[in-house]
Amino acid sequence: MQPILQFTLSTTHSPCSMNQAIREQKVSQAMRRRLRREGSFLVNESPASWDTLLHPGDSVAVHLTKTSHIEPTPMDLDIVFADDHLLVINKPTGMLMHPTSSERYHTLANGVLAYFQQHAMNASFHPIHRLDKDTSGLVIIAKNALVQHAFTKQHTRIQKVYDAITDGIIPVSHLSIHFPIARLEGSIIERCAHPLGQAAHTDITVVQRYPHHTHVRCYLHTGRTHQIRVHLSALGYPLAGDDLYGGSLTWQTKQCLHASELYFIHPMTQKWITLQAPLPDYFRQIP
Repeated sequence: MQPILQFTLSTTHSPCSMNQAIREQKVSQAMRRRLRREGSFLVNESPASWDTLLHPGDSVAVHLTKTSHIEPTPMDLDIVFADDHLLVINKPTGMLMHPTSSERYHTLANGVLAYFQQHAMNASFHPIHRLDKDTSGLVIIAKNALVQHAFTKQHTRIQKVYDAITDGIIPVSHLSIHFPIARLEGSIIERCAHPLGQAAHTDITVVQRYPHHTHVRCYLHTGRTHQIRVHLSALGYPLAGDDLYGGSLTWQTKQCLHASELYFIHPMTQKWITLQAPLPDYFRQIP
């Protein structure tokens, strides 16, 4: 089993606690607490503990194991990016991120765990962000909890760009939408534009107009639940196929929304990552 953290204390370093040494590796306080509860440690390849005093030159390996109750299910994954820390997948429409009581085996988590198993990887499923079941496109999966925490610790900003198809013809080329978003009263799923909601900002650029629809590109500046769907619906141009927010089902029966581009600084390598996923076929079949 590969460690999630491995380092050697400098020969000029003073003796220190395990906590101090791990903190110096830029591990967040929340993650250190978790390691104290759930971690296992090797110092110079011998078992150690959170209370072990480290000395100059000591080699430390930290493991974090968590039993998953998700059944690995082999499936074809469209992997756009992979390294020792991250997996970025082009998720198809109609696929859930996690198993539910009604769908236990054919979710992205099932497929990713099967991929890790097939390639003998000591990795687990830690999504950095999520996509709705019927939203397709790019989603980032951390291979362990340490990488997931690094996104939060470093306040890594992920620039997300979506392509969408609306009902109706949007008459202007650019829109900047700042409607706050709140949970719709009486619903645990549906959101609405509401002055007392959380601040939300979406920029919209028209790509092409059709007789009954508009292809738009959406740039998210915030990440509220259903943000694009709510903002476009509030303008009177709901997503085609999105009947939850007033979209018609005459052409598509699932919301026409695709996460097409991602830009971010990799929290472990500090490299600038630029990723794109091709548009689904229905974008070339707009009536």
